[in-house]
Amino acid sequence: MELHQLRYFLAVAEEGNFTRAAEKCFVSQPSLSAQIIKLEGELGQKLFNRLGRRAELTRAGEFLETRARNILMEVENAERQIKENEEDISGVVKVGVTPSVTPYFIPPLIRMCRERYPNLEVHVQESLRRRLIDDVSGGLIEVAISSYTGDTPTIDAEPILREDLVLAVSKKHRLATQQSKVSIDDFKDEPLVMLGESATLGDKVFDFFDRMNIQPKVVGLCSQVRSVKEMVNLGMGVAILPAMAKEEHLPFDIVYRSLVSERMTRLLFALTHSRRYLSPGARVFVDLIREVAYSIDAK
Repeated sequence: MELHQLRYFLAVAEEGNFTRAAEKCFVSQPSLSAQIIKLEGELGQKLFNRLGRRAELTRAGEFLETRARNILMEVENAERQIKENEEDISGVVKVGVTPSVTPYFIPPLIRMCRERYPNLEVHVQESLRRRLIDDVSGGLIEVAISSYTGDTPTIDAEPILREDLVLAVSKKHRLATQQSKVSIDDFKDEPLVMLGESATLGDKVFDFFDRMNIQPKVVGLCSQVRSVKEMVNLGMGVAILPAMAKEEHLPFDIVYRSLVSERMTRLLFALTHSRRYLSPGARVFVDLIREVAYSIDAK
């Protein structure tokens, strides 16, 4: 069993097709097929069911897939750790972040990173939680900032910040001139602007109304916090947003009210792979995340 055979095997498993797998591995299709046949001969088991142009894993293939990924990951870990100088904080660190966090976490992180580690380049990818988890698991990004449900065994999740959710209303809204804290009874019949249903924050808000047996009157579904705030600013409705959204210095005539009796929070995590080697740059970036989270929590 050789490493290139395992790489070819995983390519076929991912593509479900020998021709596409060969293109992915930059080898000819006959060469790739021959190596798969050789691997099957060594193991004494068929790894794929050939169904016309499709290739599906057999039970033996499913077992080998997990082992092969672990083997190749450990080889990659060893190579990177040997080649990288632990004291040389340079190169590229790939970071993922959920959209509702980006405007508030990323600017201070980038500023601090440039000041302290000028040779470290940060690449930022903004995605929804499920995509970020998949990309950390697949090694496409090293660190992610997101909420987390604890359902992925390859993910290490370090809690970094528990944050209150607040009600956002236009300055012209009746609640803007009333008490600084409101209950759900104060706004349960109001039009509601929300982040889309695929967003983690949006899911939390929907769950909140479900627990209260209230059907919210949703008038807007947005993919970005700023879009939600623009609609609230126009008086289209109220919104439930993370408390850190209050810090944005943009021309919105919005006020924020704390929620009483039905206090809502969200917990953010720094996500890394549980077994993949974390580069020196990624490790110091996690330290910066902790520092920024502490400064936000202290406000």
